[in-house]
Amino acid sequence: MSTDDSQKDAKPLDVRQLSVPLDVRAACRAGEERAGELPLSALSRCRDMAPEDGRLSYRIRFFEGQGVHPLAAEMAIEASLALECARCRETVVQPVASSSRLSFVFSEEQAEHVDAAAEPVILGREGRVKLLDLIEDELLMAVPLMPVHETPCGPIPPDRPYESGQLAEPVDEDGDENPFAALAALKKVPGKE
Repeated sequence: MSTDDSQKDAKPLDVRQLSVPLDVRAACRAGEERAGELPLSALSRCRDMAPEDGRLSYRIRFFEGQGVHPLAAEMAIEASLALECARCRETVVQPVASSSRLSFVFSEEQAEHVDAAAEPVILGREGRVKLLDLIEDELLMAVPLMPVHETPCGPIPPDRPYESGQLAEPVDEDGDENPFAALAALKKVPGKE
């Protein structure tokens, strides 16, 4: 993440502090800013994507916005994730970065009326949220749908026929001919469609 003078004022928190519910109203009124790093292994829903010693950088700035839903925040994260390549199924370490604007609301009905440029976050009655949950949600939304290696993947081993596109003809357990084999044979006969 870029460094500037405003980052000096951000309060770094350890993982335990990020798990304590934060009073969103008070944080927005005070214009609080939180930034730091945490191990990816601390995010329970993301552990299987964490490379060894993987870390995530985060920055959250709370503020009072304009309009119907004044409680808001800006969030940015950066991390490198160990994902499965969509081409070769081997591990690819892929950097991800995301930033978004959050709008805090108190009901599903209010969430429906949040500005399209913001992500609604529904708070409980107490108006509190765990920062660790916000960070983890942001990371999950940043995961690419089809991660691939930057360079072309090598050949796919023959012992992985599905990935190579070579599918074996299914055989009935009783040794009977596959009923679709007759259809395939008809398709191959010249002049028949």
